[in-house]
Amino acid sequence: MPPSTQQVSSAGTNEASQTPASHTPPCPAARWFSMKRRPSRSLRWTIYLVPLVLILIAASTRFAAHPAAFDSFSPSAAQLEWRSWTAQLVNWTPHARHLDEVAPLVPSPEPNRVNGTPSVFARGTPTSPTVPVNPVLPTPFPQPFDSTLSTNFSSTSCYNFFVNMTQTDAFRSCRPFSLLLKHSEAFEESQRDPALLNVNIWGTCNTDATQSQCDRNMSWFASTLQSSCQEDLEASNEMAIDTLTALQAYDLMRNAACEVDPVANSYCYLEAALDSDTSSYWFYQLPLGISLLNITSGACNTCTKNLMDMYSSALSGANASSMTGLQQTYSGAASQLVGLCGSSYAKTTSVASSAPTKLSANGVGGLSVILFLTSAAWVLVT
Repeated sequence: MPPSTQQVSSAGTNEASQTPASHTPPCPAARWFSMKRRPSRSLRWTIYLVPLVLILIAASTRFAAHPAAFDSFSPSAAQLEWRSWTAQLVNWTPHARHLDEVAPLVPSPEPNRVNGTPSVFARGTPTSPTVPVNPVLPTPFPQPFDSTLSTNFSSTSCYNFFVNMTQTDAFRSCRPFSLLLKHSEAFEESQRDPALLNVNIWGTCNTDATQSQCDRNMSWFASTLQSSCQEDLEASNEMAIDTLTALQAYDLMRNAACEVDPVANSYCYLEAALDSDTSSYWFYQLPLGISLLNITSGACNTCTKNLMDMYSSALSGANASSMTGLQQTYSGAASQLVGLCGSSYAKTTSVASSAPTKLSANGVGGLSVILFLTSAAWVLVT
């Protein structure tokens, strides 16, 4: 506040007495006002500068590289685990800018099962490993019925047969692909690992016993199963029927599993198992009596064509009568393949099933009518 001024009236004159400003101590209110104005100017600049800096940072992170720690505050960071989030928070190394559009990550679905057989895991189409050379096989090697053996048998003799067969070296050393494909949890698990699956396929193709010896072994087991499990086969026990079909198809399915793509030098089965399009994969299950699902043009490849040629030859060979599973599935699969890929991909010759034909009541009645009409016509003519 300004210093006070005294006015004294004397004879016609006004005399003002004022204390000099240099000697007047500042008022406390004036001191407070002076101190307040300095921070207010800083606060005013802060209000202007902070939004400007944030705008510049946002623009730079939109179009240029930025520290990886900034990504911790993105919406997707909420989906990260705590340890991953904190590790990313302290990562200040720059990385390339984000693309404008990024395809969302789709988790791989769990394997679907069709008739008890696991389907292929959808994981894109990676490059298949080439055929290995003398790899180290897993110990123990995957075996059929590696889980608890079912006791759902109609006869004790059939159960004892399965126990003895799965424990004998004559069976285990041959590593039957036809049974591993549907009845081995370890082999199913290996389909998650391309390198391990590649080694397992090599192991089925390169057994200690020769292929001809394994053929004889499996023929013996098939013959013994039919006598030991006669009651179960008559009762349509699924395990007994499936095992008999797989034992009879041992040689054919071993050759199918060991087929090599000459261009990529990799197993055709491995390529089919790793492909996100499962069309080619289902052809390997035809000898087991599993019908082909709907397929796409992805099945139009050299491996599938060679596989169908192999099946056609087996159905016209000496052991065609034992290929009961393939007899039921080949014609339908060939028709689908020819419809999509052309007539050169498969022979569509119909194959008669070796299973006895069962006449229904309507079938028997129809047959009786035909016989009656035939007899009546013969009588009229005569």
